[in-house]
Amino acid sequence: MNDWYTPQQAAKLKKRAGLCKWLMILLGAASLAGCIFLCTRVTTGTASRLLGLTIALSAGGGWAVMLLWVFGFRPLKAQADHMQSLLETPCETCTGLLSVSGCSFQIPGSIVVRKARLKTPEETLSLNLNDRFAAKLPPDGTPVRVTTARSFITGVEVCEDENG
Repeated sequence: MNDWYTPQQAAKLKKRAGLCKWLMILLGAASLAGCIFLCTRVTTGTASRLLGLTIALSAGGGWAVMLLWVFGFRPLKAQADHMQSLLETPCETCTGLLSVSGCSFQIPGSIVVRKARLKTPEETLSLNLNDRFAAKLPPDGTPVRVTTARSFITGVEVCEDENG
């Protein structure tokens, strides 16, 4: 079974989110310190030139922090929190034919998800798949054994025979 959710992976994501947070803090502090330094060097002759530099440094530092927040810290923290919560949930195992939607959507404040269907002999289950693991799936219609937690697929194993 290929388990995608492991305590090591969750710890790694949490560590990366923490590093990203510290990088944001350092960038913001460095930008502020640079602005303060430039403001202390103002004279009548350098005011217009230092004003432009101070504005550029402040805006650049602010945009860097915001981009790190949106594209770094928030997604990493969401992945780590999602992974940790699924690791604390009991898993179930199901066997059947798996097909995954090509469309993905974001859960507000959380991860990007794809819908998946597992057709078992008894029923068809509607499951969720973390979009970052979609490339690790076998082709649609392949007989698989999946582990799930709270309707999220946490691991997949291709079955050798058609019966599962």
